[in-house]
Amino acid sequence: MKNKKLGKIDKFLKSGIFDTELVKIGSVIGSLKDKIKERRRIHILYGETCDEYGLTIDSLKYYFILHILHKLLEELGARVKSEIMIGDVASIRNENVKNKEKIVNSCRARFGLLSGIVSKYELRFTPVLMSEVFKKPLFLRRFENISRLVQEDTKIKKMVQKTILRNRIRQEESAKYRYSCEEIALIMDYDFKIGPPREVYYDEIAKKMKQDFLGIYVKPTYPFGQGFDYFVNSPEIEKFGLTPYKAGSNKMQDSRIIIGKTSLGKLKSLVRDTFIPDDLDLPNPLRDLCIIADLFRRVQIDDYDFNLNYQDKEIDTDLTLSLIEPLLNL
Repeated sequence: MKNKKLGKIDKFLKSGIFDTELVKIGSVIGSLKDKIKERRRIHILYGETCDEYGLTIDSLKYYFILHILHKLLEELGARVKSEIMIGDVASIRNENVKNKEKIVNSCRARFGLLSGIVSKYELRFTPVLMSEVFKKPLFLRRFENISRLVQEDTKIKKMVQKTILRNRIRQEESAKYRYSCEEIALIMDYDFKIGPPREVYYDEIAKKMKQDFLGIYVKPTYPFGQGFDYFVNSPEIEKFGLTPYKAGSNKMQDSRIIIGKTSLGKLKSLVRDTFIPDDLDLPNPLRDLCIIADLFRRVQIDDYDFNLNYQDKEIDTDLTLSLIEPLLNL
């Protein structure tokens, strides 16, 4: 029975949601087997920062993913602790960040909204605030050690630089890569971390310090309302996508779906103006929206048998929009 249920996790990881070039599925399954056999607690993290624009629908995708993984592990009898960390401190860490008060308020609002979503849909994770974790002595010791290592080890510093957008390298260097060092210090307390592809560079550093740590990467998030030329002229966005949890990533807030702000009419307009490729390897925001809609449906009916690959699934735009509509005003 346990092998069959591990098979459900394997199918979930191969369902077209995750970046299978980055996710070492065999390693993830093997690590889970070992931890379950040894009755070790499995500690999973998804973390996000905020901006003043609000909660994106892309964040909901990560919430549903974490919940589903947690539920599947509980079916195996595993001891699981899953957390979503709201980076209230990290959101205003950068000296050039404007509207800091608005962003702090946005973080508080997101924490409250997330807590409400957890209660409403009985999601199996706990929201935590970064500012609370930062008070812990263990975190402070790790942060000091990692900060020193980044300054002393050229190879590690180059790995940290890969986590940063090119236009922010000099800025982060002047801050001694504090944001990145904090991120690495945080994730070392976990066994698995779910995140977007760019975070693979953080995780490579963390894995050097904690051998059994593994990252699980979701495919990139792309903006709506853009034509084919946008991605041709933005190769870094095509490769890594936008930051899923920050609506203002790359100043594309007008092309994002924001909970409580984007109306159904606006969503339909964005979808209508979006280039939808035939090539499965090209960015397809509508397919991602289809995935979010289906994950939401599954959460509501407690159905986690992923006998499909979303990349092969025909997109029904009207059905997708009807499933997404309740999420627009949570």
